[in-house]
Amino acid sequence: MAASLLNALIHEVDVFLKFSWRDWSVTLIPGLIFSLGAMRTLPSSSRIFQSYLLLIVWLTPYVYWFNLWNQITGIEEDRIDKPDRPIPSGKVTVVGAKIRWAVALTVFLSVAAYEPTLRPQTICWVLTSVMHCATPLGNHWFGKNCIAMTTGAWALLGGSWKAIAPLTPRTEHFILAVSLWAGLLTSIQDLRDMKGDAAIGRKTLPLVLGSSRCRRIITFFLIPASLLVLWGSGILSIAPASLIVVHAFLGYRIMNDKGSYHDHKTYMIYTYTFCLILAFTALEGLDWSKSVHTIVKLMLPDRAITQFL
Repeated sequence: MAASLLNALIHEVDVFLKFSWRDWSVTLIPGLIFSLGAMRTLPSSSRIFQSYLLLIVWLTPYVYWFNLWNQITGIEEDRIDKPDRPIPSGKVTVVGAKIRWAVALTVFLSVAAYEPTLRPQTICWVLTSVMHCATPLGNHWFGKNCIAMTTGAWALLGGSWKAIAPLTPRTEHFILAVSLWAGLLTSIQDLRDMKGDAAIGRKTLPLVLGSSRCRRIITFFLIPASLLVLWGSGILSIAPASLIVVHAFLGYRIMNDKGSYHDHKTYMIYTYTFCLILAFTALEGLDWSKSVHTIVKLMLPDRAITQFL
């Protein structure tokens, strides 16, 4: 009996990983990085373990139930762009995915019922997911990226901080700025998914404007706009050289149209930049001349850096 339960648990963990691993660098990892800043505000370390456990229990269904719903409604696209995902590959049935979706949503809402401070972010994420997965706005670049990514990032970052400690006015300011930054640049991901998006009738920015024009708009308008947001919020001043160089490198890669694999790697750099910005904000006040190199090495090992060039 115990062996059967253990095997079932291992199987479910494996299913969770297969559904969600692609999105860890925009969900779980950023949330955990940002929570470090909240830990720094605690007067003592006596409740860190309990608070961190609450964060894990909230973050896991945050990403899981959305991934399940997004992949249940996006099977045809995944058959083209991501055929290794659990449903198109046949590893999980649609019925099985729906059962897990219901369980994950129940857990997510139960955590918010247990911890009232997480309710605004939980409700925001539920409404964002409904818009993204169940309305026409989820198939349009403005709703899918500008709205959903902005509100989703706001929910993610606010919940990740509040699970550990109360929000401060400065933290709220940072959360709003980083959420706007994310919404401005998320169309980068659509450069790699044009075939699948076209097959199901999505109106993403590259399909509406054309790949070349979209790349120019992202590089010469949206990236400067995102830097302006960081500058206006005071985030850019924390590590100006590092952030400007990373964004310039991002624009360089976007303008080099070398196929979907190259665009996928560019999108991953965008997600790592997201994590880097959150590391700067969470650990504001440290000696970054000594810390930046360590953080980048942790996020992008030497082998990974070589592959991205």
